[in-house]
Amino acid sequence: MTLDRRQLLRNSALIGASVAFSPSLLAQTATEPPARYPDEAWQVLDDRFKPYYVFNTPLERHWSAGLWLEGPAWNAVGRYAVFSDIPRARQMRWDEMTGRVSVLREGVGHSNGNAFDHHGRLVACEHSPARVVRYEWDGTTTVLASRFQGKPLNAPNDLVILPNDGVIFTDPGYGAHVDYEGEKRPLEVKPAIYYVDDTLEAPKLLSDELGKPNGIALSGDKRRLYVSDTAPSHFPDRPATVSRWALSQDGQSLSNRETVVSSQDSETYDGITLDQDDNLWAAVSGGEGHDGVSIFAPNGDRIGRILLPEVCANLCFVGEHRNRLLMTASRSIYTLYTGTRGV
Repeated sequence: MTLDRRQLLRNSALIGASVAFSPSLLAQTATEPPARYPDEAWQVLDDRFKPYYVFNTPLERHWSAGLWLEGPAWNAVGRYAVFSDIPRARQMRWDEMTGRVSVLREGVGHSNGNAFDHHGRLVACEHSPARVVRYEWDGTTTVLASRFQGKPLNAPNDLVILPNDGVIFTDPGYGAHVDYEGEKRPLEVKPAIYYVDDTLEAPKLLSDELGKPNGIALSGDKRRLYVSDTAPSHFPDRPATVSRWALSQDGQSLSNRETVVSSQDSETYDGITLDQDDNLWAAVSGGEGHDGVSIFAPNGDRIGRILLPEVCANLCFVGEHRNRLLMTASRSIYTLYTGTRGV
């Protein structure tokens, strides 16, 4: 019997479909034992958290080959997130559509926090050399900040982008304490929070009140700035906190500081982000039962947790609706769909 081209294509499609939907092949993809919903990662501590908890979403681990992962930033146009593997001095790329992780850049000065400005350019905090840099569309790099009052910065850590593309960044100095995440050297300036933009030759000091200003986030209305303080790493008598300031319209001054969260247990708050209802989502280290994410209502009450098997360093909302939380946790990256959206 002779088959014409149309019959051949139709038969090939049917064969392909039978293979694609073969029960035996589907069974081979189920390599992990089934887990019952809701995922054990969720921990609802207060009824106020219930709208943000999704019953039938799993905690997904996408990749686990980093050394110390940090600084995720979402690119909505490309549908990917950039994050840092600090000890390897690499910027990594997670593609939401394929789930693949690849190296975006190598030799990036032990970069930590990342953010995209309103022109789609990546801005990054680097530990060594200690600076804040912007990657331009033509492939060049612009150094936005490297010195304060003639002295080198400590090791810029995390940052936010303002509506005018000005940058506020933290400089606690962790990349200068050990060679593993930068270059070990004495700190020459006090840990602080700075503002910089293209019109300034040097960053402008906003605050040096915190012991180790670390994670940073901007409210949805751009009028309030949140910064975590990981002071216990070097000042055991001081608690880990998250502070909130009123931010001036030009972004160049802070006022009316208040402590939103103060740790009464072993938790330390690192990277932070906010959702559309002004709830604070904080990356946490603190041991089993604490590691992961703590969620705080606007008044500072802890209302929920997301428990991870690793210390969580940073996080951001990703995806088409910005309702998927991406977490950089020690050697791995995780995602979890939520009932809210990032600002």
